[in-house]
Amino acid sequence: MHADALLCEECGWRGPLALRYDCPDCGYSLSVGYDYQAVSAQDVRDALCAARELWGFRLLLPLRDTKHKVSLHEGGTPLMKSTAIGKEHGVDLYFKDETRNPTCSFKDRPNTVGISVALELGASAVAIASTGNGAASLAAYAAKAGVPCRVFVPEQTSKRKVRQAVAHGAELVKAPGSYSDAFRMCKEACLQNGWANCTSTYLNPYTLEGDKTIAYEVCARMGGAPDWVIVPLGAGPMLAGIYKGFVELRAFGLVDRLPKMAGVQAANCSPITTAFEQGRDEVTPVEVFDTVAHAIADPLTGYERDGTRTLRCIRRSDGCGVSIPEYLIKDFAVLVARDEGIYIEASSAAAVAAVPLMRQRGFLSEGESVVAIITGHGLKD
Repeated sequence: MHADALLCEECGWRGPLALRYDCPDCGYSLSVGYDYQAVSAQDVRDALCAARELWGFRLLLPLRDTKHKVSLHEGGTPLMKSTAIGKEHGVDLYFKDETRNPTCSFKDRPNTVGISVALELGASAVAIASTGNGAASLAAYAAKAGVPCRVFVPEQTSKRKVRQAVAHGAELVKAPGSYSDAFRMCKEACLQNGWANCTSTYLNPYTLEGDKTIAYEVCARMGGAPDWVIVPLGAGPMLAGIYKGFVELRAFGLVDRLPKMAGVQAANCSPITTAFEQGRDEVTPVEVFDTVAHAIADPLTGYERDGTRTLRCIRRSDGCGVSIPEYLIKDFAVLVARDEGIYIEASSAAAVAAVPLMRQRGFLSEGESVVAIITGHGLKD
């Protein structure tokens, strides 16, 4: 509603809202800028109190006219207190359960915003590169909007996720190789055909705005910011989006501090967290990988700067990156189902498995408050 520009954090370029995917001056990914002076703290406070779903925060989302809104009533997901795992590890642990979104993953947040803005800016078809959850989600929103949708997925993508996307009428393209290959194929096809690219890396600046609503909902439920937010990472826009949401809340005086952001990846595919652990400033792609956490298995080949943007955000928040061994991912998928009553996919289990590792390594202190983002339902694996 008050979005007024696209911004480049790398070189300072500023331009109008458009279907643009990178900075024309330096090629870096873009962010959405707002006229924050036009928004009062009371307006934001009222939204926090009243919103029951994502579009209740419309004043800080980039859609100008609600006639273009494509919604399946996403957002408003529960924040659930851990009854076992948090107590075992001496922390105040909560789960932000994104499996309660319409297509059972957090991807509904970036996709409702991405497709709505795309239609407002004149798009007549949409496409996405995905490891599965994003494809299933965008296909559902495209079906709701009545527009064509192409989804590009790695050939090893879960049959359940592929079936969900196809059921919604999407045209499926399987990419030989990894997610990076699907990303490249989708980008080329969108440029050739004029489709709006809703891929939720940093490529599409509008999709990240849907991710930040998680911060608003956590703040509304907790009455402030937690000490830590743990986020499973592919390229990492959800982590950056959540952090941006808290930065906005602090600017409006609605939180008195920012959370530390913990990014987690499977150790077998960990370009961002490995860079953090090795003290590097730049992320390099992964050559070979094999992990049960398919939803975050992104080698970042060809768009390593997306990973570097996430790494910078982690460091800016005084957070950490943690690589999770395969056995812990599998163990915690079972533990969360058995001890907490939430059936989660492996990528979500990585966020919970980070808790004991962060305690062991001294990042996380006893009694601190922690929100782990549960990104997708176990039935999708």
